[in-house]
Amino acid sequence: MFEISRDLYRELKPLVIADAKHPGRSERVLLAACEQTVARIARDLRRYPRPARHLFTNVRFLFPVQEQLNCYRIIERHLSAALEVLEAEAGPDTGRIGALRCASINRKGRPCGREPLRGSRFCPSHKHLEAIVPRPHHGLSVA
Repeated sequence: MFEISRDLYRELKPLVIADAKHPGRSERVLLAACEQTVARIARDLRRYPRPARHLFTNVRFLFPVQEQLNCYRIIERHLSAALEVLEAEAGPDTGRIGALRCASINRKGRPCGREPLRGSRFCPSHKHLEAIVPRPHHGLSVA
């Protein structure tokens, strides 16, 4: 993972706006953000949605406006590669693909991102919905 964050940093570093008052500060902020993001992906693969967007939001002030789209694409490319490597190492049970999610929809209309309780389709926050929403029947009906 160290190599992934350093490769990302090396590709973004030439695009950074230098801070005249504090030489090297912009580069240190960028490096720390890259390392924190990659470490969080490695540590908590399933619970980190849109890591590229998160990293870009944290570092976009370091780049000139005309370079921000290019920076986002660089971040997206590197973090997608990191996710592929981690998902391949972790296997299908622990990666993002096929991960269990709560069956509830939140107030904004998005699916709940929490893991359901064992034996339930809902997370602890939405367990009260188990009594309201019937379980889907996947077997054959005998009539």
